Amino acid sequence: MTKTPEPLPAARVRRRLDPESLAFDSTGELEPLAGLLGQDRAEEAMRFGASIQRKGFNLYVLGPPGMGKHHLAREVIEAQARRGEVPQDWVYVHRFDDADRPKAMALPPGRGHALEEAMSRFVEDLVDVVRAAFETEEFQNRRRVIEQRIESQHEDAFGALADQAEEKGLRLLRTPGGLAFAPLKEGEVLDPKAFAALPEEEQAKLKQALSEMEDALRDLMRLAPRWQREAREALRELERELAGYAVAHQLRELREAFADATEVASWLDAVEEDVVEHAPSLLADDSGEEAVKKALLGGNGPLRRYRVNLLVDRREAVEAPVVFEDHPTLDRLVGRIEQRAQLGALVSDFTLIKAGALHRANGGTLILDARRLLAQPSAWDSLKRALRHGEIEIESLGKALGMSTGSLEPDPIPLTAKIVLVGDRQLYYLLSALDPDFDQLFKVAADFEDDVPWDAAHVADFARLTAGVVKSEELLDFDRGAVARLVEHAARLADHNEKITTNLTRICDVMREADWHARRRELERVRAEDVQAAIDARRQREGRIRERGLEAFSDGTLLLDTSGDVVGQINGLSVMAIGHSRFGRPNRITCRVRVGKGEVVDIEREVQLGGPIHSKGVMILSSFLGAHYGEAQPLSLSASLVFEQSYGGVDGDSASLAELCALISALAEAPLAQRFAMTGSVNQMGQVQAIGGANEKVEGFFDVCRERGLDGTQGVILPAANVQHLMLREDVAAAVEEGTFSVYAVAHVDEALALLTGEDPGERDEHGLYSRGTVHYRVRARLEQFAERARAFLSRPGDGG
Repeated sequence: MTKTPEPLPAARVRRRLDPESLAFDSTGELEPLAGLLGQDRAEEAMRFGASIQRKGFNLYVLGPPGMGKHHLAREVIEAQARRGEVPQDWVYVHRFDDADRPKAMALPPGRGHALEEAMSRFVEDLVDVVRAAFETEEFQNRRRVIEQRIESQHEDAFGALADQAEEKGLRLLRTPGGLAFAPLKEGEVLDPKAFAALPEEEQAKLKQALSEMEDALRDLMRLAPRWQREAREALRELERELAGYAVAHQLRELREAFADATEVASWLDAVEEDVVEHAPSLLADDSGEEAVKKALLGGNGPLRRYRVNLLVDRREAVEAPVVFEDHPTLDRLVGRIEQRAQLGALVSDFTLIKAGALHRANGGTLILDARRLLAQPSAWDSLKRALRHGEIEIESLGKALGMSTGSLEPDPIPLTAKIVLVGDRQLYYLLSALDPDFDQLFKVAADFEDDVPWDAAHVADFARLTAGVVKSEELLDFDRGAVARLVEHAARLADHNEKITTNLTRICDVMREADWHARRRELERVRAEDVQAAIDARRQREGRIRERGLEAFSDGTLLLDTSGDVVGQINGLSVMAIGHSRFGRPNRITCRVRVGKGEVVDIEREVQLGGPIHSKGVMILSSFLGAHYGEAQPLSLSASLVFEQSYGGVDGDSASLAELCALISALAEAPLAQRFAMTGSVNQMGQVQAIGGANEKVEGFFDVCRERGLDGTQGVILPAANVQHLMLREDVAAAVEEGTFSVYAVAHVDEALALLTGEDPGERDEHGLYSRGTVHYRVRARLEQFAERARAFLSRPGDGG
């Protein structure tokens, strides 16, 4: 005979912590906990990931929200950073042979700012220095010599040409139309009439001479541009020479100051060459001090290319950088190239290159929120590319998407940063499964614990943790009764009476509210009742939908019996989660049976409201029936199961025990006590398996029973494996202690049937038969009746074909 389970004692449905067991009076006596509660594994993984300097050993910190992942990650990484060296400064400068590809240069920490300042002074002085050089008497004299030389060359050439013309009876004249030759007679220029009066022989001679001299003039005119070019080149060479002298002293000082930076020395050579080459153009648009000021203040004049864009400045750094980027867009991650409007167009140059988080964290650590990173277009791909190639390449979102029409292409900067992603477990496993690069780039996982054992050591650490929160947030001290109540609440949040949660956010929220309640009462310390008031107040604030559900049960909108006995009907339990609120809700489950072909119809599945796990649970019921009652004959029944008044999706197998009891009740015609609600999963052998949400389910049925009036007979049946998860509300635990409400634990379906029917379910004898009158005996007898009816129906004349 199956033994009927006894109600669980109050101590089994809620574990309590005796405040007297705590070795302090209040949190003011405690030293705050260094680090987080029970996260030794994750902390060690983070230390390892932060210290190993190998490619691909970046870190992913995973765990549920509210565990303090970001806080601990920063704490561990910053401790490691204090042992690291300050990385280099980075600057961008103009590349004189290719302006579209700005040059990146690394300098020792703090030297980037020194170079930026030095080049700013160089640019400020450059115009004055070049102007002074070009205004010297030496320059003016040498310039006049060049001009006079070309003028003399012109005069000599044309003078010789004029003498040659005179010898041939011609004179070189300057006319409004240019140079021309005219015939002479006795030293006088002949007019056309006089020339026509000359003998034909003389005219022919003069015409021949005229033709020859015009050819000579054309040849001379062809030489004039060359003479001008030679003069300009001579003048340009003079300007180069003087400009070189002018900037030599400034650049000599710069070279001495940055002699240890070979790249800077090479770039300064290019600066000198460019200044010498373009010295006149520096003053070409000089219309006074305003023009110079405009060039110096960021105009797009020639002076701009000698400036230095300080991308990363480490002059005040004392340790390796730790950067947390809360909004990792592509631009904020890898940097951006800004543009400015000029004459109706957008233009850019190397001075408009801005650093991203990777630049600032280079040589140190960059901490990113994984979900926010993946939400930004192209940011994840750009980060992976930077890690794979070991360099930071600045690109715009348009370029990343293939929509850019042209832009600067700055030199990539070598990347040596450690990347720390902080995210949840689901995202970690999805990336690991779906992104082939992920495991190669993030080889270290720091997995946070959801909970820790409820033992003396962890309770002591928990108390020290609360002391740290009190100190950091300037709360009132919590007395030991309040701390004990917080420990119990932490166990409730962990859904386990032998563990306490490590979710700091939810614990801290309760502490803040409890502090508010204590201050309102003008107390000097927070007490247990203040903690309880905070917990109750939050439940009240989030309880609108739960209360509307209770009203629906009270006014009969939702049908549910909490007394009496009904065949094929049982109260199941489910959990609803809406926002941060979770609460239990009873559901009436009914079953009807008839002659059929051995199928159990899941109505929820038939109408596509049942999920796959729920459907699996129903199929297990069919297997149970076949194993227990169908050894000697086929099952000739058709059974239908349904959640009454359920209009949303149903999934999970936590109702399979209740469904099996309802099915057996319908077959045996054994009434089930409606004073019970039931939850639990069942396997093919009839063993009851654990489910989730045990506390909320018990409390959901308790609330309905309390609304209708507790009579001391109502209770909940749940799996024995779930007893360890029970941390019921104070009012429910009090009702259990008073005997007005009960909780039963069962390990097999027969134990549940014994409670629900008040009868012996029955056990098989050595022949595999059940005792007459037992529940299982009646089920088998009913199935035999169904089989006989099915055979009789099929054997009727005319029904065989």
